[in-house]
Amino acid sequence: MTTTLADIPRLRAQCDQTREIHRAMKRADPLVRLWANNPTGEAGLVLRGTARDNIAGKFPFKKNSFGTAGTLKLRLDHYLARWLVSIPNDPEAKKNVVITVDFMGGKLRWSGLLKNWKVVRDGRGIRYLEVTFIDDLQFLQFMLGPPNPVLPIWLFQFPRVLPIFAPSKWAISILILINLIRLNGNLYTMPDDPFAMDSYDDLIDWSDWQVLIKCNPFDLDDSSVWTMLATRMTRVDEAIADALEDAQQVITYRRCLTVDGEVSDVPGVPVVANGALILAVEDKSGYWSADGTGTGGGVAGGFNRTVQGFLSGFVEDTQVLVVDDQTIQPEEYYTPGWVGTKPSHPWVVVRDSEWTSIQSSQLVWSPATAVGVIVGGDNPLADSLARLAIESTAALIGYFLLAGFSGLGAIAADIAMPFLIGTIFAWLQWENGSRGHQLGWVHLYEVFHQGAENNAWSLSAIAALRAGFLATRSETAHQFSMGFGGPFLPGVHFGIGDRIGSVDGYVSDAIFVDQVEEISADWDWEAGKALDIRVTVGQAKAAMSQAERSSRLLSKAMTTISNIGVHLVS
Repeated sequence: MTTTLADIPRLRAQCDQTREIHRAMKRADPLVRLWANNPTGEAGLVLRGTARDNIAGKFPFKKNSFGTAGTLKLRLDHYLARWLVSIPNDPEAKKNVVITVDFMGGKLRWSGLLKNWKVVRDGRGIRYLEVTFIDDLQFLQFMLGPPNPVLPIWLFQFPRVLPIFAPSKWAISILILINLIRLNGNLYTMPDDPFAMDSYDDLIDWSDWQVLIKCNPFDLDDSSVWTMLATRMTRVDEAIADALEDAQQVITYRRCLTVDGEVSDVPGVPVVANGALILAVEDKSGYWSADGTGTGGGVAGGFNRTVQGFLSGFVEDTQVLVVDDQTIQPEEYYTPGWVGTKPSHPWVVVRDSEWTSIQSSQLVWSPATAVGVIVGGDNPLADSLARLAIESTAALIGYFLLAGFSGLGAIAADIAMPFLIGTIFAWLQWENGSRGHQLGWVHLYEVFHQGAENNAWSLSAIAALRAGFLATRSETAHQFSMGFGGPFLPGVHFGIGDRIGSVDGYVSDAIFVDQVEEISADWDWEAGKALDIRVTVGQAKAAMSQAERSSRLLSKAMTTISNIGVHLVS
């Protein structure tokens, strides 16, 4: 429909109304509510109170960070503080407490479980209650991935490791789903309340589950990068961490408060209990999207887009620059009432200058390091074939030369194999030729990357090779934090994982595009500090030394060693 001059007053009124809504969102105080489990044992949360007259609070959102802490300060005589303090000595009280904190009119919601509370007396003699909560992503820290979630854990677990090879979004979601079914479906365990007859249908009725995962059916056109997940009683958050980073995806959470009129968006589960936690893996970066993603550009020329693809057997990747882009901008930007950002055409651009909302920033660039990656350390198939060859040869020698002594094969294999295990076809080496050409004659040689210690000739080895090249690639990062005093509203125009452009005017007019890493909201009414929401964009990985990078692998390495088990003997 063509817009005419007669439409201008109506459109201006709509724009003024939208601006006023955004101003109201900025001025709104955070809505802090505490919830308790239903004392009857039924599914759902019961509201215990709203802490509008709190002292202070701090609740950060961090990309793919499991178990982030938030704090709330209450007067000791506050009715919610008195309730919290009474819980330990109340035998009838359900001990877990859930908090929800709504910002921007509920567009941005932090929720979590009570970790602890402490009564504090400050230097002025004033006592207050400081309550610490852990965000709801911690549920994945307290969920294990057994080798076979369908079989009873205490009886039989085969195979030794559960492998999932699929597009990362679907693979991560299915890993979480099958374990939610194991935990809620009562396959081999009695319900929490055996006399609650409706709890026996939890395998097919998910409406009273406390945690759900939202994902579309398997789609071969899924643009997310394929990944290999492997778990042997590994914590789910550890099992999916590398896949999330490689695919540049983000796992989100939100409690569905049906008492506020909210409805479930989980396919096939239209009705959920009040306060049900809904997890979702979202591709907000569009990095592997078929139509490309915004990766940079210039102030005058606008954004450039790249289409990411694979080279050389899924190990190396390449970027195809879209320079002559005749496509129309995403239609969502022309839809009245739509807010947000599209990864292919990110519209939010923050300029670092004297008049910016940027509070602190650092622009870091580093070239790639090693051109080669080595992975592996073991090959069970080659070891088995070597043992078979030794046993067969020694048995034949014993039979013909030692008067039919057939036991020589087993003896020879037992003596020789400890020296041969992990030596035959046990390693994979890959050299990135294009990287070496770009770096020039002087370049660093190679690194060893963990992840394929159990089998060098497997899908996990390919994933380890790829992770090695990602860890040593060239990186440019414009990391900055900004307030929300400008025109951009966190939680409305962008969220965790969305792509945002930025310009460091003191260096060049180039636009750097990075993902939103953290949104931190805090306030302190006692100190006269109003609600402040700071946004951190980009990771300064390029500033990390090799020693710092290696230290980040320590947790994963210890988990891998614990999973090897009896293999450590060899």
